[in-house]
Amino acid sequence: MPVYEFKHESPECNHEWELEQSIKAPDPDTCPKCNAKGNIIHLISLGGRGIVELTGHELTAKTKEDAQKFQKELYSSEKVYSNFIGEAKYEQIQQGLDRGKRNRPR
Repeated sequence: MPVYEFKHESPECNHEWELEQSIKAPDPDTCPKCNAKGNIIHLISLGGRGIVELTGHELTAKTKEDAQKFQKELYSSEKVYSNFIGEAKYEQIQQGLDRGKRNRPR
């Protein structure tokens, strides 16, 4: 039997659930969480919330894109950079830069 997804569209509940039922069975009219009637919508999806596997060119492209985003974030935030290389190493680099600034002629 197929599995269908439903949602109780209400500001108080907004509950989503899956239901295994026959194609000929009517859609539910009551939310299983709050037992309210009405405002139940039938969601359309591409087979649930499963894992999407990338292979070949798609995997390579996605990996490069993720690496570029991470590198951009890494060098734009001191916190992310220090967490990535370790605080001790970050402090060591900062001290070296500070020494270089003091020794630079003005």
